[in-house]
Amino acid sequence: MPQEGNRGGFSFFAMVGGVMALLKVKEKYDEYREVAADDDESRVALTSADPLGGPRRSGEGPIALLDTEVPATRGRRAQKKKPCCLCCGYDCSILFKALGIVIGLYTLYLGFKAVRWALTDSPTGLEGMPTFGESWSCSDASFTYEDKLIQTSALMGTEYNDHLFNVNGYGLGTITIADGDSTSDEIKYEILIKANKKELLSDVSLNPPSREADGTVHKSRFLLQTSATSDDKSCMKYDVKVLVPPKLKKLHVSLHTPAQVRFQEGSKINLDDLYVTIYALEEKNLILTNKDVNANKLALEVHRGWIVGEASIVDETNISTQRGDGVANVKFYPTLPADASSSKPAVLSTATGKGRSDFFFIGNSGFKRPISSHHISAMNGDVYLTYKQANLNGKIKLGSKSFTATGVRPFQKPGSGWTHFVGSEDGEDEITVSSRGWTGLYV
Repeated sequence: MPQEGNRGGFSFFAMVGGVMALLKVKEKYDEYREVAADDDESRVALTSADPLGGPRRSGEGPIALLDTEVPATRGRRAQKKKPCCLCCGYDCSILFKALGIVIGLYTLYLGFKAVRWALTDSPTGLEGMPTFGESWSCSDASFTYEDKLIQTSALMGTEYNDHLFNVNGYGLGTITIADGDSTSDEIKYEILIKANKKELLSDVSLNPPSREADGTVHKSRFLLQTSATSDDKSCMKYDVKVLVPPKLKKLHVSLHTPAQVRFQEGSKINLDDLYVTIYALEEKNLILTNKDVNANKLALEVHRGWIVGEASIVDETNISTQRGDGVANVKFYPTLPADASSSKPAVLSTATGKGRSDFFFIGNSGFKRPISSHHISAMNGDVYLTYKQANLNGKIKLGSKSFTATGVRPFQKPGSGWTHFVGSEDGEDEITVSSRGWTGLYV
């Protein structure tokens, strides 16, 4: 910001200097024109020969005589105007004229910018967001793995009813998570893999978990290995649908390829733990959240890309973009806790990086749970926190290098570490913010 201010100051004075130079040139030109006009009037005029053709002597031609008569219409040379503005003996009129012209131009320019700003919609943070399934440049992938849609299944872990879905390689993928068969003990998969070169398909392998000798599944992991080739002329795309049965309690989706993940509209998935992590450094990575998907502990993370949508808070919800420049724009809806008889707070944790983050906390009119929110900006990206619909009542610790806060009051009790409060200083809700960048808190 200071650098922008310096450039603006230099430009202003440069314009003043330029306008002064033009005004000085114009002044000199006007003086020259006056002098030239006076010289034309002061030339000596010669009278012509007698127009009546009077008598002449032999051998004489007509003789022109000097006209010594001063024309009545000839005026005196214009007097140079006295300077109107003197500063320490110098004529400052040109300086003041230049300042007036430049200030007028700046006023017009800033007025134009103000009008344009008023007519332009405020940025939402979602500008440039990719479209699910349409962002990958792999339209020429005409070869299909095994020439069909693969339908397979994976056993869940025996002890914890858990499962891990892992994708490696250089493929570009979409994953849709949906409700599975209510009576099934397995996670079902529908997989379609295509490539623009047939030889790339030889890299593909599907590795579902297997039972141990005693019939149990100690480690439920389904590994999808995609293309091992990363050159620009090679392309592989995979589309996977994961059907989650109600018996599954823990699901971890771990993606080491560029990927886009969504939860199918209308799904009513209920889990103890749900983790979705995209490790690939690709700006088109995308996680589309859905508030109808409930997990006691929900954690969504991208190292680069987007996390967008709505998410429920049962016990604890975590959003992370802190390892890169990912963008997050999420609305949070607290539900009743997993143990409906308890008064456990709705815990929200966000850890963001360089990218912009917008978080909205929207309470439920049917019940009020204590709020415990922790917001960290690890790489100083702008963070917008909106709690206008949270029915907030409690303390705030706003530890941000710079911030804008509305709807809050300074905390009065010294030594507590809290900086602001909403409602009552003794309220149950707590919000902590830690950032070396800018934070906007709107309550």
